[in-house]
Amino acid sequence: MGEKQKIRFIANPRSGVNRKRNLADLINRNLDHGRFDHELCYTERAGHAVELAKEGVELGFDLVVACGGDGSVNEIASQLIGTNVVLGVIPIGSGNGFAGHLGLGRDVAKAIRHLNDGKPITIDTCTMNGHPFVNLAGIGFDGVVAKRLHDSPVRGFWAYLRYTLEEAWAYQPQLLDIQVDDQKISCRCLLVEVANAPIYGYGFSIVPQAIFTDSKMEVLLIKAAPKWRYVLESWRFLTHSFHKSPLAACYSGTKVVVAPANSIGAHIDGEGFQLMEAANFSILPASLKVLVPKAYAEILR
Repeated sequence: MGEKQKIRFIANPRSGVNRKRNLADLINRNLDHGRFDHELCYTERAGHAVELAKEGVELGFDLVVACGGDGSVNEIASQLIGTNVVLGVIPIGSGNGFAGHLGLGRDVAKAIRHLNDGKPITIDTCTMNGHPFVNLAGIGFDGVVAKRLHDSPVRGFWAYLRYTLEEAWAYQPQLLDIQVDDQKISCRCLLVEVANAPIYGYGFSIVPQAIFTDSKMEVLLIKAAPKWRYVLESWRFLTHSFHKSPLAACYSGTKVVVAPANSIGAHIDGEGFQLMEAANFSILPASLKVLVPKAYAEILR
């Protein structure tokens, strides 16, 4: 047998709604110890996952595994971009949108077993004002919801649904100047989504045409409309067809700029914040290695 590969698991003990799982025991029972040597690190403060991932690269780990939600994936992936270190994902967050897109589901034990025979693929990553993201970034309504969820002591689907419904009645669409490559658009929008991959948390596919190996970003605009129109179109979330709504407009490009008239809610891979300036997006083609289930890798061939 060849030399064992080295894995560093990085876990947020307070991530999502699954924080009470015995992760160490699950790893010990499901990881192939004949192939891997591993260590499990728990984050202790904000930004600690970034430090641990960077250290993992410097120490020569072959695989660094994000054990958490999309926010944890974002932090850890940010340090692996442009390296030969492979990103793994164990879905222990709330929404787990990126893990869902990789075909990992929400079963932690099964996701660990996928590490044993998974295949690395190389995907694109993107940046928003220099901050990397692997899945989605948004400006407007979903940014406000993400910020409320980030600040809330309650996580999970029902908290997400509550804040979505509350903001659906309170949020007012904002005037945005948008440029996708050489095309310019100015309109009042409910939201603008810039996608490298298609899935929000909880399996909602917001931009199903997004492919994270095609060297371009997909941009979805949801135009301002009476609130009852949004209600009538909400069924499209269940059929992955919101991009086909008459309220939507879709674009593709490698450079995107979104300039709000005022401060506005935004998110990067589901982590909400207040955007105070124009957002400049760019894509980094084939910049991150990600371990995916064997069956998923076969589909991409």
